[in-house]
Amino acid sequence: MKTYFVFLCLIISGELAGATTQTTANQDKPPRLYVKSYMECVGSSTARSDDVFSGNFFFDSTAENFTYNLNANWSDGSGGAYSCKTHDAVDNSFGIVNFSVDWDINISSPPGIEVQVNTINDFDNAFGLCDGICTSTSVYYGQSVLPFPPYEQCDINVPIIDNSIFQIPYWGYDIVNIQTATRHTIQTTMKLQTGGKAISRLRNLFGLTASATQMYPLENNLYAAPWAAGNQLGPVYTEGGIVTGLFGTNISVQNITIGSYGALNANGVLYTSLPDNADVDVTPYVASVDDYTFNLGQPQKYHSYFDLFVQQANPGYSLIFYSQTNDVGHAFWQFRTDAPRDALQNISTNLTVFLGNPWGFYPSNGLFTVPGILNNDSYHSYNIKRSFYIGFPDLLQGLEFTRGISNAPPVYSLSGFNCVDAARGAGFAADLFGLPWDTSPQNFGVTLIEMYPAPGLVIGPFDDETDIFYSSAPY
Repeated sequence: MKTYFVFLCLIISGELAGATTQTTANQDKPPRLYVKSYMECVGSSTARSDDVFSGNFFFDSTAENFTYNLNANWSDGSGGAYSCKTHDAVDNSFGIVNFSVDWDINISSPPGIEVQVNTINDFDNAFGLCDGICTSTSVYYGQSVLPFPPYEQCDINVPIIDNSIFQIPYWGYDIVNIQTATRHTIQTTMKLQTGGKAISRLRNLFGLTASATQMYPLENNLYAAPWAAGNQLGPVYTEGGIVTGLFGTNISVQNITIGSYGALNANGVLYTSLPDNADVDVTPYVASVDDYTFNLGQPQKYHSYFDLFVQQANPGYSLIFYSQTNDVGHAFWQFRTDAPRDALQNISTNLTVFLGNPWGFYPSNGLFTVPGILNNDSYHSYNIKRSFYIGFPDLLQGLEFTRGISNAPPVYSLSGFNCVDAARGAGFAADLFGLPWDTSPQNFGVTLIEMYPAPGLVIGPFDDETDIFYSSAPY
C-alpha cells in the first residue's frame, strides 16, 4: 500500500519525475550566445586653413570646415536605426563649395540594413556657375549585414592640432593648420541564455572564452561605405580625416574580464556557475584600453551528476527485504561531472578524490550498532540504477558529505543509519530531495523505479543506463 500511495501522490501533485527526464526526444534548451545591443556615436569637426605663398608673395588662401556625425543603435528583437551626416564647406579664392552626404539606414532584427543615401552639392563660385542646390541624388543600396562579428568597445576623445609648413620646390611654400576634435563611442553588449529545463533551478558550470585586439586607426577613403567588407559600422577619426580600416595588437587573455564574473585564466577560460533559464551579461571588458574589438567563443556548459545504485536482496518487485542467505542488499552512490580537469584545479584534492568513483557505507563488524566505514564500491554489483542532474555547487556539497562520512563515519545500524540512509543523505547534500524514504535497499529500489520510470513507462526499468533525471523535489 505504501508504494502505491507514493506513486499516486506524485501523479496528483504533478511531480512525476518521468516527465522531467532528459531523452533524445525531450532535450534541454541549449545555451544561446547573442548580441543584445549595439550603439555607436561619432561627433567630429575639423577646421583647416591653407595659405600658399610664392616667394614672399601671397598666392592663395583656403578655409575648410568639415563636420561628421554618426548615430547607430540596434537591439535584439527590435532592430534599430543608423544615420550618418557629413558636411564639408570650402571657401577659397575661387569661390565656395558645400558638399553634404546623408546616410539614412533602417537596421532590422536579425541584423540587416537597408541603405538610402542622399547627396547634395552646393557650388557658389566666383564665376557664378551655380547658386543654390546644384545636384540632389538618392541611391538605394538594398540589404546588407551589420559587421558582426567582430564586436567592439570604444571610447575615444581625440583633440588634434597640426601646424605644418610644406616647401614647394622652386616655387614657394604652403602653411597648413588643422584643428580636429572627435568623440567616438561604441558599446556592444553580449548576452548568454543559459538554457536548461523550464523547471530547472540548477546552477551549472560554464566555460567562457574570449579574445580581444587593441585597435589603432589607418587612414582610408573619407567616403568609404561603412558597411563594406572589412570596415566597422562607422568610421574612426584620426589626424587629417575619417578612417574605416583598423589594425591592432592582441590583448593578453588574462587582461580580459567577462561581465561581472571575473578574468580569464592563463588558458584563456573563465569557469563560473550560472543558473539555468537565465539571461546573463557576458560582455568582455579590457581595463585602460579605449578601443578594442573582441570575440566570444561558444560557451561550454558542463553538467554534473548524482548516480544512485541499488542491489536488491530479492531482485524485482518483492517487498521482502532480505534473501534466504540473510543478505539485506546494498545501496551506494557516485558523484561525477563533465567539467574538464582545468576547471577543477582550484578544488581541493581532498574532495576530488571522491569524484568519479562509487562509494558505499558499511558496518565494520556485524549489522547492529557498530562503527561504520566508507568503501569504494567500484566493483559492487547492482540491479537498479538512476542518474540525476545536479548543479555544480551541489556537486561540491555532495563531495563534502562523502568526505565527511569517510573522515568521521557515523555508527552503522541496520535498523538505524545504514547504507540507504547514507546514499539518500548524499543526494540530500546535493539538493536532490526527491528520493524514497524506505530504509531497506529492497523497498528503496522498488519505490525508486516507481518515482523515476523511463519515458513512456509507468514503472521501471530496473537498470536505466540511458536516461538522466531531474529530481521531482530539487529544493
